[in-house]
Amino acid sequence: MKYLQQAVRLLEKRGYREIKAELPDYESPTSFTEKTSDKSYTPDLTGQKDLGKDYFQVVEGDKKNVQDVVSKWKLFANLAKIKNGQFYLLVPYGRKKYTTELIREHNIEAELMKLDR
Repeated sequence: MKYLQQAVRLLEKRGYREIKAELPDYESPTSFTEKTSDKSYTPDLTGQKDLGKDYFQVVEGDKKNVQDVVSKWKLFANLAKIKNGQFYLLVPYGRKKYTTELIREHNIEAELMKLDR
């Protein structure tokens, strides 16, 4: 929750509009279901900028469910591409190595955005 509020402030500063987040006073982002597994995923944040829609996910460092994390990130990266946007991973302090290894290993198109401690 702390990271989501920080991320919303960051997006507002960067000129995003129609920000959706799982926070009070914000509309929730749309959930998406993966056809192959019937699992449902909801991005932490979405926002409109320029002509595209960007998707954002806070990196939690989940080492037990790596396959779920990878599936979710790939789904959001593809959705961003379809919507002329970018997929951003919001990286809290101490999770950069985990994040860069995962996106490199699984060929996920994502930009990293650092979050403060």
